[in-house]
Amino acid sequence: MSMGLRKLLSRLFIYPPAGFVILAGLGIYPAVSGNILHVEILLLAVIYAIFAMSWDILTGYTHEVNFGFAFFIGGAGYLSGACNVFLAFPPALSIPLSALGAGVAGVLIGYLTLRLKGPYFSMATLAFAGILYKLSFILYKITGGEEGISGLQSLSSGPMTDFYLIWSVMVAIYFFLLFYSRSKHGTILKAIRADEDVAQSSGINTAYYKVEAFALSGLLAGIGGGLYAHAQMHIGPAMLSGSLSVLVVLLAMIGGMGTIVGPLLGGILLSVLNEALRVVEVYRIVIYTGLLIVFIYLAPQGFINLEFVRQSPWLKRFFLGKEESHGPSFRG
Repeated sequence: MSMGLRKLLSRLFIYPPAGFVILAGLGIYPAVSGNILHVEILLLAVIYAIFAMSWDILTGYTHEVNFGFAFFIGGAGYLSGACNVFLAFPPALSIPLSALGAGVAGVLIGYLTLRLKGPYFSMATLAFAGILYKLSFILYKITGGEEGISGLQSLSSGPMTDFYLIWSVMVAIYFFLLFYSRSKHGTILKAIRADEDVAQSSGINTAYYKVEAFALSGLLAGIGGGLYAHAQMHIGPAMLSGSLSVLVVLLAMIGGMGTIVGPLLGGILLSVLNEALRVVEVYRIVIYTGLLIVFIYLAPQGFINLEFVRQSPWLKRFFLGKEESHGPSFRG
């Protein structure tokens, strides 16, 4: 075995085995089951996992809570949809362009909100999303108003191909974020999360790294938003709503913030749970909301950081990988 391959394998083995299991299971199940309904459910779950992981790289690693995340998701979805419908750009071009636009917006918003802390930062991000939501109605000739933009070109010839395309993108994003979170940049973000003043006094340009994380978060969310729009062949105001931002926060929080694999797990499990509860349609929202409250109460740091996981060396290694710290708690 060459030294390069050995080094790569040794590097891979420090990452959470749970991530490999989740990704492999998602990749195998549709091909084995062949159930198109299940494929469509998993397709949405995979997209929401992309949203949750993208949100986590900013908030989970800096503790700057972005409550306006729908700005990037819906904004990129609308941009990709408009480029496709009005300019005849194919998804292979419109999605990267919309993601790039979301990344640039992340730089601008990150720069404008740098001086804000805690709830002030969160409210500012929420305001940006609210403005874009209102614009989606004001600019109805472009956005379609309440109806949104329909007739977008599909990603491929069918749901199964769509799923594997989006699954491949999610796998790439997952491993990229794992590498990033354990790189020098990720270590600095964790230092900012622990104590920004101390990090700054040690010579770290905290402003630069926070804007970088904001831009990366926006870029990846933009990829997810573009994929969603073309997978559904429609984009509407719901993808700019505050409820979507809150949902993404919950997916990451319940899975386990600051871990990447936690939001992956939360995004998949809770999305599938939401669809499974459709059999009790009348009570679905009540049951789903009740379960979310129970999850948050019992596991404020998320599934990945439950007490029995932290105390078990085997489970800790399985879910968190080697030498990975725990995410922040929502109890203070």
